[in-house]
Amino acid sequence: MRDTPIEEIEDQKLEAFEKGYQAGWEDAVAAQTETQSFVSSGLANSLQNASFEYHELRATLNASVEAIMNGVINVVLPTLAQASLGAHVRDEVTALTRKTLDRAIEVLVAPESEAAVRTALQDDLPGPFVLTTDKLLAPTQVVLRLDHDEAELHLDRAISDISEAVASYFENAPNEAKDG
Repeated sequence: MRDTPIEEIEDQKLEAFEKGYQAGWEDAVAAQTETQSFVSSGLANSLQNASFEYHELRATLNASVEAIMNGVINVVLPTLAQASLGAHVRDEVTALTRKTLDRAIEVLVAPESEAAVRTALQDDLPGPFVLTTDKLLAPTQVVLRLDHDEAELHLDRAISDISEAVASYFENAPNEAKDG
C-alpha cells in the first residue's frame, strides 16, 4: 500500500466538504423555491376564490334588488299612480290656473277616473275649470286643455319609463362589475 500524502488527503476532505456543502446549499435553495411556490399558489387560489365569491354575492344581491324593484314597479307604482291621479291633476290645474287667470281649463279624464279627479279638484282649487270625460283616455291619463294648448299627464307612461330605467340598470350592472 502506498502512503497517500497528507496534502492529498486534505484536498480530498476539502473537496468532499465542498461537494456536501454545495449539495446542502442546492437543497436549501430548492426547498425555499418550493415553499415560495406553495405560498404563492395558495395566495393566488385564495384571491381567485375571494374574487369568485365577491362576483357571486354581487350577482345574487343584484338579482334580489331587481326582484324588489320589479315588485315596486309592477305592484306599488300603479296603485300609487291611480291613488294620486287626482292630486297630480289638481297640481297641474292649479299651475295652469295661476297662468291663465279667468279662462276656463278643460280637464279631460277617463270615465272611471272622474270621481277621484272631481274630488281632488273641489279641494281648494283657485280658478274655473270644466271636467269632461273622454272614453279614449286610459284611467291614468289626463289631458288639460286651455284654448288651443294641451298638456297631458300619463302616469302609465311615467311608470313605464321608470320600469325601463330600472331594467336598463340591471342589464348593465353585470357588465359594469366586470369592467370596473
